[in-house]
Amino acid sequence: MIMWVDAAADPPRCAGSAAPSVPASTMADGYPDGRGRCVLCHRFVEITGNVLAEHNTFDPAETTDAYNRRREWFNTNGF
Repeated sequence: MIMWVDAAADPPRCAGSAAPSVPASTMADGYPDGRGRCVLCHRFVEITGNVLAEHNTFDPAETTDAYNRRREWFNTNGF
C-alpha cells in the first residue's frame, strides 16, 4: 500500500548530484578533506571527474560530530 505522502514525496537524490565542483576551502585540520560543497543541500560530497558524486539531500546516519564539523565550516567560511 502506498501512502499519499510517499507518492508525493520528493526523491531522496539531490538535484545537485553531478554538478560541476571543486574542493571546498579547508579548515586547519583538513576538513572537509577534498570534498566539494553542494550548493543545494549544503553537504560536502566526494568529487568524481570534476563533478559532485551522486548523493541524497539528507543522510540519516550523519553523526552529531559530522554535523558540528559542517556547521563550524559554514560559520568560518560562510555560504
